[in-house]
Formats: sequence, structure tokens, C-alpha cells
Amino acid sequence: MAPSATNGANGHHVKSSNGKSTNGSSLVDTIPLENLLLRDDDIFETSLHSEDYLDSLAPILKDSIKANGLGELISRLNGIVDKKDDELNKLSLDSTDEINACIDSIDNINEISYGLNANLNDISKQLHKSAYDLMSRKKHLIKSKEVSTHINETMIVLNECIQVLEITNKIHDLIKAKKYFNALKLLDELTNIHLSKVENFNFGVKIYESVPLLTKMIKDESFDNLCKWLSINSERRLSTISDGIYDNLYNLQRNWYNLKKNKPTFKPYKLNSPVEISLRDPTLNYNIFEDETLQITLDPLFDVILVYQTLHESSNLNNLYHKEWIKKYNRVIYPITSAASANTSNIVKFNDTNALGEYLRKIAAFFVMDKQINLTTKYQLRYNLNADDLWNSYVSKLKPVLLNYLKTTKFKSISDLSDFKDLIGNFLQILENYNYRITDLYEVLVITFRDYFAPFKIQEFTSEFIKSIQSDHYMPLTIDDKADYEGIMEVIWYKNDELFAPAHVKRMPITFPFSEDYVHFCLGIHSLLNDILSFIDQHYGYELNDINNIIVNEIFERVLGNEKGYGIVSFIHDFIVKNDTNKEITSQSYTNLEYYLYSTYQIGKLINRRLRIHTGLGIHNIDANDTFTLTAVEHFNKLRKFSENTIFEMVDSKIKELLDLVEYDDWLPTIRRSEVNYSVKDFAGFLENLFTSIFTNLPHTLRTLGLFRTYDFVAQRFLEILKDAPIYNRIAIENFDLDITYVENSMMKLRTKKSSNNDTGDENETEGNVSLESTFRDLRQCVELLKLDNYEDFVRNPGFRMRNYDRVKFEDGMRLIQKMQGYDNGIGSRVNTPLDDAGPNASNTSVDQQSILSSATTSKFASLKNFMKKNEDL
Repeated sequence: MAPSATNGANGHHVKSSNGKSTNGSSLVDTIPLENLLLRDDDIFETSLHSEDYLDSLAPILKDSIKANGLGELISRLNGIVDKKDDELNKLSLDSTDEINACIDSIDNINEISYGLNANLNDISKQLHKSAYDLMSRKKHLIKSKEVSTHINETMIVLNECIQVLEITNKIHDLIKAKKYFNALKLLDELTNIHLSKVENFNFGVKIYESVPLLTKMIKDESFDNLCKWLSINSERRLSTISDGIYDNLYNLQRNWYNLKKNKPTFKPYKLNSPVEISLRDPTLNYNIFEDETLQITLDPLFDVILVYQTLHESSNLNNLYHKEWIKKYNRVIYPITSAASANTSNIVKFNDTNALGEYLRKIAAFFVMDKQINLTTKYQLRYNLNADDLWNSYVSKLKPVLLNYLKTTKFKSISDLSDFKDLIGNFLQILENYNYRITDLYEVLVITFRDYFAPFKIQEFTSEFIKSIQSDHYMPLTIDDKADYEGIMEVIWYKNDELFAPAHVKRMPITFPFSEDYVHFCLGIHSLLNDILSFIDQHYGYELNDINNIIVNEIFERVLGNEKGYGIVSFIHDFIVKNDTNKEITSQSYTNLEYYLYSTYQIGKLINRRLRIHTGLGIHNIDANDTFTLTAVEHFNKLRKFSENTIFEMVDSKIKELLDLVEYDDWLPTIRRSEVNYSVKDFAGFLENLFTSIFTNLPHTLRTLGLFRTYDFVAQRFLEILKDAPIYNRIAIENFDLDITYVENSMMKLRTKKSSNNDTGDENETEGNVSLESTFRDLRQCVELLKLDNYEDFVRNPGFRMRNYDRVKFEDGMRLIQKMQGYDNGIGSRVNTPLDDAGPNASNTSVDQQSILSSATTSKFASLKNFMKKNEDL
């Protein structure tokens, strides 16, 4: 190609086909001459005088010279020139016909031009003529334009007049259509723009003079329209509006209940509490004016606001609106009036809860609408402070009415009272949701709970309790069915080590120590607490300390206390007094009281725990272990002590009656009996039957104490019999010893039977047995002393006395010995030996002012007291 050849001719290095660079001369040697002479024939088609042609030809010449191909190049160029000459000749011959055709065309054009020239002359003449016509018409046109201008001006004035009249009519139409702000805007446009253009006309002057009247008409009618709107929506439609408000409340309550159900930590918090509000879905908030079912338009409100704002009379509108709202308020709150609330004798009375409910629903709708109108109008008509003041004023009238309704209404059941509570509670929650102050009316809820619900539940509980204790069979409860057993164990309070506890029960039937009365009591307590918490669950969110105080001190403490007519301690006490001679009732009542007392501790803990869950606050007067103890515990302790004393007094009276049947008339018998005295046998049999029926189910400590008292009482009685005998012989003493031994053995068997039933087998039981046995030791030593063949050792040997008869004082022993028939035959004058001569240790046994029995009894009771204290500590 030419460029590469040119580069080669210029001495630039190029690469050969084998990749090695060569200089220009070597390239010329290898390129064919025809390619070097002419790369492109087009180069000769250019103008011979073209500098481009010469610039392109120069390299070719240089290459040809270097390649020694100049002659060939010249030959080639001559051939090309010849070829081009031939082509030119051919073209010249071919264009001759065309040139001839062109000449003919030129001739035709010349002829046509002559024709056109003639036409142009005709046209020129016509133009001259038209010019004269145009000048005349122009003059007529100028005159016509002047007339048209006057006509247009007249039309403009007429149009302005028509427009003024149309605007005036449209203003009246807008007023009729209750579009007052639009009418006021149009009136302003009419005054400031259009009236100035028709001021020279009489009708324009009249319209201008009517502008103030139209303005006043718009202002007054816009406010009248607002008043009508208020009459319809704040009076006539309050019931319909209240339905939407209360439906929204129920929806909020349901959603909050479901949330608390899934998250128990929220349980103490009530609706409208900060926690509930922070978690509330904003879409659940209710707006009266967005309720499509109500279809309340706000145009009258905004219209009157814009009208008065435009007229710069907003303060006047506020005053007028306030007066109108107060008028509505006075009509809505009827029949409650200021005069009625001032005089308690004239307080309004509602027929029933339904009537009161309808009234409160209407009031709630009225005050909610007040706040929502304020919010919607951005407080252009009324401030929330005005609404709050009006509410506070109304509360002072409503509160006496509600309290009087509570006082005069005979609530037949808790359900009726709960309906009233829900009525007031829902009403307060609605008003609280719109930031009204409910503290004063909340007191009505507190009074309802404290003065009506609490006494009602106390009366209900005590009635059921009295019915229960009067219908109880007062015998241990026996259960055959496992489901019944499990149901009982779920409601009663008991210690885990009880024999009837699930861990110890292997088979049915199972007999509980307590009677059915205790189960009814536990069920009643659970039911009472559940009813209380259910009553306060939804609406009692304030003054929680007072609420807790009412629950604890005015309900449970009274129910469980000893107040006459209210406390179950008082009822149980009276019941025990009434049945103090019935051994089954007295003994079973004491057993029940053991569980009553334990349950009282657990009830305190339960109340504290449940209150923390439901109200967020527990009881403040708790001990170091964070457990609450009811003061009723003390009452039950005293009642248990009273029941214990009643049992012992009954047992003592029964034993005394039995012992009175034991007779010892013959103290100088001549025949030794081989059989026990029949009266002693009867006494022992009656005594065993008495203990079997009374002490079977009593606690071990009380059984032991009862046995101890009985042992001591019987031993004392037989010792008194012996001491009261004027004289006796050895046969009488032996017969008496036979009877005493029988009594001892009978009572020991009774003790053994009780011990085996208790099945304790511990050291305390052994210690108790020793204490019981010691009660007969005084009597036994006196009998053994009288059975001695010789009293000389007792009289003269202090060591012998202390070793064998330590429970018999010397002077008492001497009195007993002196009554023995024939004693004088033994030691004669020694009988009346002064105590100072009795021996070196006689001073240690000086005469005591107390009797043998009283001293011994004091010692034995002290021993038993220590034993029982150890038992209780365990």
C-alpha cells in the first residue's frame, strides 16, 4: 500500500513477513513496480493543478526513481492520460443532445417571459385602482373603530354591573348554602375589587351600603349554624356518640386484658396507666369525628372560626361559644342542678342502675366531645382548661348523687353491686382517657368497695361459715375417692409432715384429723380472696395502700377476728360454749382449731403474695422474712387455749362425777377382797370410754396433758379419800391398794393405748410417760407406808424415809400412821414425839403451810410444762 511504501521511502523501518525489520531500499526491491507506480487510479481524477495531487504524486516518483522504474511509470502515466482522453471525448459526444434540448427550453422560457410581462402590466394597473379603494375603506374603518371602542367600553361597564349583581346574588346563595366563609371571601372580593368600578351607579352605592349588613348576616348565621350543629350533636345524638365511645373502651379493656394475660408482669397495671398508654396501639384511640357510622361534619366549626378570624373577632367568638356550650351543658346534665346538689334533701334519685347508666353515658359523650372539639379546632373555640373547670364543677354535683344512690339502693347481690362498680369505673376510665381529673369520683369506687362490698362479702362469708359449723358432724373427715382427696388437698392448708399429705398416702380411704368444717373454711377463704381481687381488678388503680388496708384490716381481719357478729373466732367461741358438754364437738373443735391456726399464718402469706401480683403492692407491716402475719393469729391462739380449757373442764367434771360414785364406807373390814370394788371398776370403764371418745384425734401434746391432769386428779382424789378416812386397819389398806392398783393399771393401759396410736416412740414420749407415772407416786408411797409391818424405820430413820418415801412428808406420814388401828401397841408414846426429837434431819422436813398434794402437783406440772415446751420446739 502507498502509506507503507511511503514510510519505507522515508527511511522508516518496517517489518518483513518473517518479522525482521528492513530499511526502505530493501522494501522497494521487493514491492512490484505497478504497485509503486500507482496505488490508486483515483489520484489522477483530481485536478491537475491540485496541490494534493502533486503531494500524492511526489512519493510515487521518488519510489520509481529509487526502483529504477521511471520509464515504466511514464509509460503507465501516458496510458492513463490516453484513457482519460477517450473517456472525455465520449462524454462530450454524449452531452450534445442534452445541450440542444436545453437551447429549446431556453427559447420556450423567453416566450413565456414575454407573456408574464404583459400580465404584470395588467396587475400593476389593478393595484393602482385597489390602492384608491383601500384608502377610502380605511377612512371608513377608522370611523368604525371609534364607534366600536365606545361600544366596548359600554359593554365592560355593563359586564362589571352584571358581575357585581351576580356576585351579590352568589353571596346570598352561599349564605343559604351555609358556606359562610366562602360568602365572606366573595363579599371581600366584591368590596375591594368590583364595587369601585360601579360606584357611579345607584345600585352600586346601595350594594356598597349593604356590605356591613351582609357581613353581620354572615357572622350571625355562621354562629347560628354552629349552635344548631351543637344542638344536634351535643344533645340529640349523645346516646349514639356514647355507644361508639363505650365500644372503644371495651375494645381497649379487652386488648389490655389479652396483653396482661400473655405477660403477667403487666397484671398490676390498669387501663390508662402510664404503662398501658405506652404500650397501646395508637389506632385504638377513638375519634368521634372520624367515626364513619356517625358521619359528623366539621364544616360548621371551621366555617365559623374562619369567619370570625377573618373579621378579627376571635375573642368574641370564644365568649359566644362558651355561653352556648354552658347552655348545652345545663340541658345535658339535667336533672342534676346546682340547687339540687346544695340541698341534700333535694338530691336527684335514679330509679335503677340502667337509668343511671344511660345518664352517665350521655355525660361521658358530652365531655369527651368537649375535649375532641377543642383538639380538632386547635383550641380556637375553647381551651382544655375551660373543659377541666366545667368537669370539676360537674363532679361536685354528681358525687353526692352517686353516694346517695349507693346509700338508698338495696343491692340484692354482689352482682348488682358489681354492676354499679363497673358503671362508675367505666365512666371514670373514659373521662381519665381524655385527661379529666377523676380523684373525687374515684372516692365513690373506694366507698363502694369499703362500705358496701366488704360488709356484703363479710356477711356472706360468715353466713356460710355459721351454716357450715352448725351442719358439721364433728368427726374426722373420711374420703374414699382419689379425685375428692386431690380436690381437698388443693384448697386446704397443712404441714408437709402430716400423715394425710400426698407423700404419706398410699391407698384410699384416707381419714383427715379435721372435720368437713375446715374444708369449707378453706374454700370460703379462697373464694373470698378471689372475689375481692376480681372486684378490684379492672378499675381500682389508685390509693392502693388504702385498698390493701381495706382488704386486710376491714375484711380478712374482721372475718377471722373475734368481733361479735362478724369474726369467725367469735362464732366458734360461742359454738364451743354452747356445746361445752358435748365431748365430740369440743374435742373435734379443738382439732379443727389446730388447722385453723396454721391456716391463718398461710392466709397472711397468701394475701400478701396475691396483692403483690394484682396491685403491685404487698402489705407493709411484714416481718424480717418478708411474710405477713394476720393479727387474727393471736385470736385463734386464745380461742385454741379456750377450747383446750373447755375440754379439760369437761373432762374434770366428768371425772368428778365418776369419782363421786366411788364409795369407801367400811375402813375396818374383816375380810380381804379378791375382787376390785365394783364402783372402782365402773369408774375405770367410764374413764377409758371418756378418753377414747375425747382424746382419740387430739394432738399428742394435748392428749399427754389431758392424761396427766386426769392421773393427777384421780390420784389426788384417792389420796383425799385415804386422808379423810377417820381410821382404818390393814385389811382396809390392802383392799384399798387392790383398787388403786386396778386404777393404775387401767390408766396405764389407757396411756399405752394412746402412745401406740400416736406411734411416736421418741424420747419426748418416754419422758412424758415418766411424768404420767409420777402422778400416782404420792398415793402409792402413802399406801406402801401404811402396808409396812413396822413403822419404826420411817419414824426414826430419815435416810430410810428419803430413800423409800421421799414424796411423803414426815408429819403427813405420821398422821396417816396414827389412823392405823392398833398402832399404839407398836411404839406407844412415840406417836406424839415432838418434831424436834424426830432425828438430826428433822429440821429439813419442817411443817409446810401447803398440803402434800399442792406441793407435788406444782412439781409435776412444772415437769410436764418442760416436756410440752420441748415438744412444741420440735
